[in-house]
Amino acid sequence: MSRPRVAFVGSGGATKGVAHLGVLEAMKELDLEVDVFVGASAGAIVSAFYAQGVEIEAMVDWFRPFWRRHDPDVALKGRYFLGLPNAGEIARPGRLASGLFSLDRFERFLERTLPHNDFRKLSRPLLVSAADIDGRGRAVFGPGYRDDVPISQAVAASAAVPGLFRPYRIGDRYYIDGEVVRTLSIDLAVEAGADVVVISNVYRPQVTRPGKPSLVNSGVAAVARQTLNLILSEKEKRGIDLIHRLYPHVTVLNISPDLGRFSFSSRRNVKALMTRGYREALRVLAPAKRRGVFEIASNVHTIGQA
Repeated sequence: MSRPRVAFVGSGGATKGVAHLGVLEAMKELDLEVDVFVGASAGAIVSAFYAQGVEIEAMVDWFRPFWRRHDPDVALKGRYFLGLPNAGEIARPGRLASGLFSLDRFERFLERTLPHNDFRKLSRPLLVSAADIDGRGRAVFGPGYRDDVPISQAVAASAAVPGLFRPYRIGDRYYIDGEVVRTLSIDLAVEAGADVVVISNVYRPQVTRPGKPSLVNSGVAAVARQTLNLILSEKEKRGIDLIHRLYPHVTVLNISPDLGRFSFSSRRNVKALMTRGYREALRVLAPAKRRGVFEIASNVHTIGQA
């Protein structure tokens, strides 16, 4: 029997998405090939590049201080996420007030940096999810869905965090972060033929140890971060439960490293984020490989942090 078809599904999480690179590094070390990539926001960024053969080390280099970068001309600079209004936004005050920043600069970075900016030219399927702000639900970009949209635009739309960024326009529709609808679009991976789905999820809540001060003593930022972790972690659990019922032949490997205390925006913890993603992936994937999960399809079950 041929080996199962393996999918990588990456959550959002802004800077925390660096942990996805650690997960992919572990998969590479274990010689686990990915056949299908699915992502939203940070997961979409990582997937769009890795699906095209961009090395993990090259992506890590984007986050280094400028004096330590191996390629100073290619970096995911913070100013790309601080775009000024474009002409269309300035002309409409309401639209201008729909978010703090524009993602136009970020989209242009993707356009010039991606090896290919066309879903149809990729050798492995890439599926990117976003949410239609006008109530039309989840939008999916990639093969079998909307594959005529440039990858750079689809990823920018998927990364438009509500409030922080103005909804991203594609054609006559406006889109925001795909996780508003679903934290993890596992169903897209299954419908693309995946037998084994490797989830990389950065929203595991921080657990305060007995005897330690409550998170309420750490201020509003810590409480807001934990609230987001709790909400999206619960959405993830419900999504996996639904996959269990609908697709009993699929194996779900859930990798949720302990990142609860880390900021969603700081680059100071890049090494720790990647290391935790890598170690948690080895903890979950190595035993699964020894059991033969990646050799033959098995009955659905979830391994890892729920």
